[in-house]
Amino acid sequence: MSFKVWMVEVRAPFLLLPIILSLVGSFLALNNGAFDVINFILFTAVLLLLHVTVNTLNEYYDHKTGIDLHTKRTMFNGGTGTLQNGLLTPRQVLGMAIACFVISALISAVLVARVGLVLVPLVVLGMVFALFYTQIFARNMLGEISAGLGLGFLPVVGAYMVHLPVLSVDCLVLAAAAGILTFNLLLLNEFPDIEADIMGGRKNLVIALGRRRSAFLYSALTFLVYGILLIFVLLQILPALCLLGLMTLPFAYKAATTSFSDPTRIESFVHALKANVQVVLVTQILVVIGIGASLLLP
Repeated sequence: MSFKVWMVEVRAPFLLLPIILSLVGSFLALNNGAFDVINFILFTAVLLLLHVTVNTLNEYYDHKTGIDLHTKRTMFNGGTGTLQNGLLTPRQVLGMAIACFVISALISAVLVARVGLVLVPLVVLGMVFALFYTQIFARNMLGEISAGLGLGFLPVVGAYMVHLPVLSVDCLVLAAAAGILTFNLLLLNEFPDIEADIMGGRKNLVIALGRRRSAFLYSALTFLVYGILLIFVLLQILPALCLLGLMTLPFAYKAATTSFSDPTRIESFVHALKANVQVVLVTQILVVIGIGASLLLP
């Protein structure tokens, strides 16, 4: 067992998402007059640990149910292959998930002690989504919603509230945008895996709606995020430089148009999956940059 294998197992490149979400909420709090470095570090650690929990539990259960034995694997979907190739054992992966979950719970308790009981509902919900995503939510038509909430909306809200315990409209707006982006991240990744998911007992929107209607839903939600940024900047609720997020529109167009193509032709469909990740990560990085630049303006 090597460090490199574990980095593959926890999907290290995708751990950028919780860091970015923490930055979105924290920079917005800074823009609104408050920032606590220790709380930022602690909350970011919680998000990272819960994200690893989700990734490793998903890998463990998808191996147990046989889903990952039937997927066409890419770096964006279909599992990491570490269990199927014998690089790690199921027990090791489950142990990593449990350890990360327990440590995140302990750090969360410290945060609650520092900030107040107002964080408890957020912490509990986040842990429920992390712990039961694969075995409950993803098997009962709630996978996309739980991902949008647990890995999008709630992290931004929590990242803001560890600095400013009272919610604001701008926080809810950016949290909603983050939730939609993470919802879509999962939604498009499900397109190539539909047959494997059916065999493994999953029920999700792509299975229920079919690929074409799911592509329409994906496209509508993708461009809704840009509409949210534009409308709330025009309403002067968000800093004007949040419009930097619109620079990823070419990625969004590519992902949306390619979502209507045949996902079984994975060599071409992977371009949509890549563009989807770029939309999710880069859009929010640009929003963070926009908020940060606003702080420097007179």
